[in-house]
Amino acid sequence: MITYYLRFPSQDDWEQAAAAIGLRVNNPILIEEEKLDPDTGEVIPPVYEDNWSWLPMYTHQWGVDEIGIIYNDDGVYDPETGEELVPPTIIEGWHANYAGDFLPSELEPYIVTPISPYRVFAS
Repeated sequence: MITYYLRFPSQDDWEQAAAAIGLRVNNPILIEEEKLDPDTGEVIPPVYEDNWSWLPMYTHQWGVDEIGIIYNDDGVYDPETGEELVPPTIIEGWHANYAGDFLPSELEPYIVTPISPYRVFAS
């Protein structure tokens, strides 16, 4: 299996890409039934609320590791107390790893090549 390192502009972009490849699905919940407006007689369409859920993030053919935010190793800490003096900076984007024999085309625009990967799949 090949590991692909992915960086999305935001968590929302990751969730949209995951939905595009079928990892995330919406099963809307009916909030209000269709009804007639008593004053005008017009049909008021039903009201649904989004209900997103995740499918399993791995099979025997592929696996996904959603990492999210990654921090640089540049924080400053008090050597005696361990207290954070300067917080580490954030590496731009929302991160995930994908392992498989091929990468879905919807994820190709997000491939990055880290010098030192933050998290890797076990070999």
